Amino acid sequence: MIFWAIFAGVLSLANCETSCEKCLDSGKHWCADVKMCAFSPCLTVIKKSLNCPTLPDKSHAYDDGFVREKVFLTTCAAFRDDPQKCFDNKMSTMRVSSTFSVNCSAIGPQSNCFAFTAFDVTQKVLVLTFRGTEGAIQMTDEILDFFGGKKSLGAAGNIFGYFYDAFFFVWNGGLQQEMRKLKYMYGDFELWITGHSLGGSMASIAASHLVQIGLFKPENIKLVTLGQPRTGDYAYATWHDATFPYSFRVVHHRDPVPHIPPMEGKDELFHHRTEVWYNNNMTVGSSYKLCAEADGLYCSSRNLDAEPNDHMTYFDVQNMQDYGLAGCV
Repeated sequence: MIFWAIFAGVLSLANCETSCEKCLDSGKHWCADVKMCAFSPCLTVIKKSLNCPTLPDKSHAYDDGFVREKVFLTTCAAFRDDPQKCFDNKMSTMRVSSTFSVNCSAIGPQSNCFAFTAFDVTQKVLVLTFRGTEGAIQMTDEILDFFGGKKSLGAAGNIFGYFYDAFFFVWNGGLQQEMRKLKYMYGDFELWITGHSLGGSMASIAASHLVQIGLFKPENIKLVTLGQPRTGDYAYATWHDATFPYSFRVVHHRDPVPHIPPMEGKDELFHHRTEVWYNNNMTVGSSYKLCAEADGLYCSSRNLDAEPNDHMTYFDVQNMQDYGLAGCV
């Protein structure tokens, strides 16, 4: 009897705060496993408010079929200099509008960044897609630039410097005029913004910038990235989550890239929501987990090892680049 009385008292104290946010405000941790404040031991410990468990509402739910059949196609098409071939083979109503290929290295050897726009009058959709990291030189630039710090995106927080520069090189290389033209021509169309790896970070920044300058409303944007590295700091993740109702970061199994650059404290790089983790080979019908927490030792971050090949293998395509170069067949 004494044991149960003590146990009941502990539960009462642990559960005195009824929500994750209130629990953290009181200086305690939230245990997501049992949905109780200060409960211990606990596997899923929440110490940052951005990690308080939450998922998109039903009107902005994740759809495996949409991402697998349409977003993945537009992402892979970016590996071609002429993306139209992929659409001719798999989505004939989509037409490429413009492509952009610019040097996106502020210092050091030249490295290329590529993006394209497209439109579909049948689906009433605009597309903006960014290509991922190309080659060892660009990857080395990204890694070394982590030590160069972050750059401000105004009220939206701060962005890892390499990703910031990469996006604005493309933006100032003609993308700005293109997006204004497409908005003028197809003002009521939905906008899909996609990208893989480096392209995922550029897609995230693009969505943010388009909203910041008032060109597109966040509710008209669907942002889906694959294998996206950490892009901005905690302030950026907070602003992003408060702004975009439809935003998903797809992660395949043990892909190491979503876990770099590393987090180092509250104000360093931090993922925005919502991670969709496929802890399998991503074949049709495979299960996936919507991660209710933004970033930390949750979902895919609980893996103790990494598999580099998983970074190029999404939705049961063994090499996204080869698939895209072959015309998505």
